[in-house]
Amino acid sequence: MKDISGIIQKSEYFSGLNAEMMGKIVGISRIVEIKKGEILFSQDDSGKNIYMVLSGRIKIFKLSTAGKEFIIKILNPGELFAESLLFKEKFYPASAQAMERSKVLAIDVDQFEELLMKNNAIAVEIIKNVTSRLSYLSQRFENLIIGNSFIKVAFFLLDLAYSDGTKEGKNIKIILNMNRETIGNMLNLSRENVERTLKYLKDQNLISLSKDHVTIIDIDKLKEMAMKT
Repeated sequence: MKDISGIIQKSEYFSGLNAEMMGKIVGISRIVEIKKGEILFSQDDSGKNIYMVLSGRIKIFKLSTAGKEFIIKILNPGELFAESLLFKEKFYPASAQAMERSKVLAIDVDQFEELLMKNNAIAVEIIKNVTSRLSYLSQRFENLIIGNSFIKVAFFLLDLAYSDGTKEGKNIKIILNMNRETIGNMLNLSRENVERTLKYLKDQNLISLSKDHVTIIDIDKLKEMAMKT
C-alpha cells in the first residue's frame, strides 16, 4: 500500500494531502486488475467508483451514433478518471478500456463523498483540484469542437506535457506511446493533418521531433496557440 500512496500523492488531485489523508483514501479503495482490451465500464453504465491508474494505460472513449470511436484521452499511472461522479452524475459519461494489462485503484464514490463531508481539509484540497481540472477539460473540449488543427495539436501536447512531461532544462520531453493515427482519432483530425501540423510546429521552433517523443522548446508560445479560439 505504500507504493500506492506514493502514486496517489503524485496525482494532481491529491498532491496536497498528507500521509494520514492518503491512508483514509486507500482505506475506501481496492485494486482492480484488467487485461488488455478489457472494458472497465461502458458509457451510461451506473457509476459506483471513481478510478486512478496505477499501472498500464487506460483509454477513455465515446462512440458516435454511427459507431465511430472518439478517443477522449489515454490515461497513464497517477491519472484519475470518472471524477464527474463526485458532482452527482449517476452514470459514466464515457467508456474506459485497458490498452495493455493494467491496474487501477477503484475508489468507492459513496464512501469518498462521506469522507469529504467529514474531513474539510481533504474536501478543500480535492474540490480545488477537481474544479481546476474540469475547467481545463471544458476548454479542451471547446477547442476540439471549434479549433483548427494547430489549436488542437498544441492543446494535446500541453495536456501531455502537464500530465507526463519530463523537464530537461527549459524544455519538456514527452514520450509518445501512440501513433499519428491514434492522435488524429483523439483530435478528430486525419493522420496526414497531424503530421503536417507537427512539422509546422517544428519549423516554428516550438517543438523538436523524434520517432518516439516530442520535446517542447517554447511552452509559452505553444500555450498561446492552444488558447486561441
